[in-house]
Amino acid sequence: MIKGNTLNIKKINSNIFKHNFSPFILILSITILIALLNIPIMQTLWSYSFDDGTYSHAYFIPLIVAYLFYVINNNGELKYRETISLPASVLLIISAYILFVTSTAQISLLYWLAILLLLCSSIIFVFNANIKIASAASYFIFLLPVWGILTIPLQDLSVFAANTLLGFTTIPVFVEEQFVHIPSGIFEIAGGCSGLRYLITSLAISTLFSFLYLRTIKNTATFISVAILGALLTNWLRISILIIIGHQTEMTSDLMTDHNMFGWYLYIPFIFLLFKFGGYLADKENNKPITSDSSAKIQLNTPSWPLAIILFTILLFSSTSLHMSTTTTPETKLIDVLNQPIIYNYSTVEVITNNSNKTQLVYNFSEDNLESKPTFFENNFIPKNWLIIGKVINNEEQVIKIKNGKRTAVITLRYEISGLKIGSSSRFKLERLKQAMFGQTKTKLHWQFQLD
Repeated sequence: MIKGNTLNIKKINSNIFKHNFSPFILILSITILIALLNIPIMQTLWSYSFDDGTYSHAYFIPLIVAYLFYVINNNGELKYRETISLPASVLLIISAYILFVTSTAQISLLYWLAILLLLCSSIIFVFNANIKIASAASYFIFLLPVWGILTIPLQDLSVFAANTLLGFTTIPVFVEEQFVHIPSGIFEIAGGCSGLRYLITSLAISTLFSFLYLRTIKNTATFISVAILGALLTNWLRISILIIIGHQTEMTSDLMTDHNMFGWYLYIPFIFLLFKFGGYLADKENNKPITSDSSAKIQLNTPSWPLAIILFTILLFSSTSLHMSTTTTPETKLIDVLNQPIIYNYSTVEVITNNSNKTQLVYNFSEDNLESKPTFFENNFIPKNWLIIGKVINNEEQVIKIKNGKRTAVITLRYEISGLKIGSSSRFKLERLKQAMFGQTKTKLHWQFQLD
């Protein structure tokens, strides 16, 4: 009798494990499959996210996302679709096409966002959509190196805030662009002082806390808003205090050369206060009755094989690995030209020399490498030891006036795709997106140097 009960208990426990973990394992499988089908994009994420100090938290993001889906699964909120959803199917197909076009056009910011959209739509295609599932999958946004676009606005805001705060002191201050002039010296509020790291950290922490402990939109919005405001205020105080210390010590304090940790000493106490505030909001919600139906925790049937085949086919269609090679390490090939730009990842280059004062280089780029493009962010069109003194951009070319000592020269720059020459990099990226829809991907860069 006892043996029989033992066998029944083991069987029940086995069924519970399978019942609870099969949706969670499927989520992991979909995520891994999308990553394997898009190795070139994964390599760019490794280079610009995991290996970048601003995104040093990236290692924790996959673990946090896995934990969030584990929590959702244990709460019975991962429910398989019983039938194929037309809106979810359309969203999946559109996401796959967007990823294909943006990766073909080699637009980094867009294909990073597109692959996140594809992951979210793939999960929604298999499971009934709800805000919890969408939030958990979207948490990967903190891993993507897309936040750099906020650096300049945050930098400008920091300059304005620091100038305002220093107005309450007796220190004479003169602000010119990102430079703060005081009698003791000059402070530069550079991109690293924009507060982007504090902002990303606050958003990641507050979003995670809200997901786990808050239920209402009002409290979630309040908590995240306080987290954002605290991150910005911490950075503004850090800059202002450093300027005051620099003034009082005649720029001799050690903080003038090593001030990164100083900001975290201010930020960490704020995080403790933020969690205390979050606990207060959560306690208020816990005093209210929960209206969710416990029967919602019952799992539905597993998806049919046709659903899995459709998903795999669409993911295979959008695979970056099928039409892109893995990203190579950027390298500069030597050209026997006196004055030349620094261009990475080009396939071939043609040197056209008309006379002693004029040199033209035509760079050709490979269409099967995500980093092989005229707009690669490390490309430098200005020769070594030359400075920019003027720039004019028109429809077909970009004219840059430069100088080196008493010598002056003119650089003429043209981006080319499908025979169309463009002067603006933003217009060139837009044209690449248009051409990618029709399979046109070959690009060139025309660089001309002429002494005045």
